[in-house]
Amino acid sequence: MKQIHEDVPDPFGGEYGTITLPHSWHVLSLVFFGASLGARFLTSLIPRELLVGVIWRPVLTAFAVPLLAGLGVLFALPGLRHPEGRGAAKIALFLNGTVLVLSGLALWAFFRILPD
Repeated sequence: MKQIHEDVPDPFGGEYGTITLPHSWHVLSLVFFGASLGARFLTSLIPRELLVGVIWRPVLTAFAVPLLAGLGVLFALPGLRHPEGRGAAKIALFLNGTVLVLSGLALWAFFRILPD
């Protein structure tokens, strides 16, 4: 694309440019953080016919939250290697790690209270 004026910035570059895969690890991590927060609504999208047996929807949600947060942690770790998105990757790692610890504590308390 040929620019008419030299002082006009490229509209498709910089912070408004497209996100490529090597630089989007922190974005994927934050997407999984959002999915872990919305796991209750994501599990409500599963049809009742597929949930047969002893799998209850709240139990499925309780296991989906740490699973999604764990995937968010795994996606945040490669983002720490790139200096462009290191700050966002640290925030995503902290958020997903917090969700992972709290949901693990909730699962531990659930199974501790559950009668034998």
